Amino acid sequence: MKTSVFKSEEAKNRLRTAYNQILRAFPFEQHLLETAFGETFLLAAGDEAHLPIVLLHGSCSNSAFWFPEIMALSRTHRVYAVDLPGEAGNSTEYRPDLESPAFSLWLQEVLDRLHLEKTALTGNSLGGWMALKFATAFPQRVSSLTLLASAGLAPIREQFFHQVDQQLSASGTVTANSQILGAAQIPKEVLDFMNLIIASYTPIPSLPLFSEDELRHLTMPVLFIDGTEDPIIDGEASAQRLTQLLPQVTICLKPKTGHVIPDAMKEILPFLQRHS
Repeated sequence: MKTSVFKSEEAKNRLRTAYNQILRAFPFEQHLLETAFGETFLLAAGDEAHLPIVLLHGSCSNSAFWFPEIMALSRTHRVYAVDLPGEAGNSTEYRPDLESPAFSLWLQEVLDRLHLEKTALTGNSLGGWMALKFATAFPQRVSSLTLLASAGLAPIREQFFHQVDQQLSASGTVTANSQILGAAQIPKEVLDFMNLIIASYTPIPSLPLFSEDELRHLTMPVLFIDGTEDPIIDGEASAQRLTQLLPQVTICLKPKTGHVIPDAMKEILPFLQRHS
């Protein structure tokens, strides 16, 4: 029997109502694809004649959080921001098995539905893990890979788990704040939306690390960006693994930056231009 990631039908409806209200203000196309793993929702922008790029969001978020990146990238690319299955968006509420090939097969089907033989791929945090899952399984379909504070390369910091435990509420949830996220300043409206997400669904508790053999399958150009003060991901350890295994990796560790990387486009745009 499948289990929804939402805590109740009411919670799902409340979250999706708020999400869709935000999306109505966005100047992007909205698409719903049928896949073997359930419905997949995505935003699209940019000229269809331009090179494609697919964006995969992090945990406790959805494609709305890519708004600035979509605006910037759609000038030169056809952009697809995809809601991950089993996350807090409009895609299926049922989460595939992390230990199985399901997520990579799901994204393969999404690309097939979009008629994309090959695409640039960008993932943030959990989305970075999903991007790695696909790129290690189907490297021939990824022209370049951008990882923003990506999970799956180094263990989650122990101090993050301690912070979460200290801030757990009676309902078992944690309030999103700058300390937890490692960001200097986050608008109140964004924090309110994140806290609605956290109150509405059950996030993935942990993610498996990719092996050296798996990471060696990454034959495409790779860009890794993280903040040196990321309280969740050990960016230096992640960068070290990639540097040891991949001769074609570009590393950018941003000082005085946490898990949220507000100016990543400064590195992403030139990287995409070099590898288009």
